Amino acid sequence: MASTCPACGQRPGSNAACLSCREAAARELASQAADVTPAEVAGTVGRVGRFLARRPWWASGAPASLLARLRLLWLVLRDTVQGEYRLPWKAIAALTAAALYVISPFDLVPDVLGPLGFTDDALIVALTWGLLKRELLEYCAWKGLAPGHFGIEVKP
Repeated sequence: MASTCPACGQRPGSNAACLSCREAAARELASQAADVTPAEVAGTVGRVGRFLARRPWWASGAPASLLARLRLLWLVLRDTVQGEYRLPWKAIAALTAAALYVISPFDLVPDVLGPLGFTDDALIVALTWGLLKRELLEYCAWKGLAPGHFGIEVKP
């Protein structure tokens, strides 16, 4: 893999505004999510639900917008696991991988570093958001949720 994105010049997969970076992030998520099984998705739903209900000490400083987006990821995965909503398998894998990354205290920039520690989590959520915005908007419409509450901009 190249050390810089040919389109934006940043590290591949690090710029949510760049289509090439989003595609690189999607490829990386797909390769990491190859072993995501229905049982793993169900387990992730439980872990994310517990995380949201009672955040661990290292996540107490997480930005409210990141937690709101994580809550939407949890809602989508929960309804998918329960069979109430259908998502494409690639979307399920990307959502599961992103949720697991965010709730894990062990990642590129450790969450124990406070606000700085949540930058990589915010990046993963932003990249997932860019990849799955249409599916998330459809889910919000199906569920009767306001997309703006979760930071999804709806263009008129």
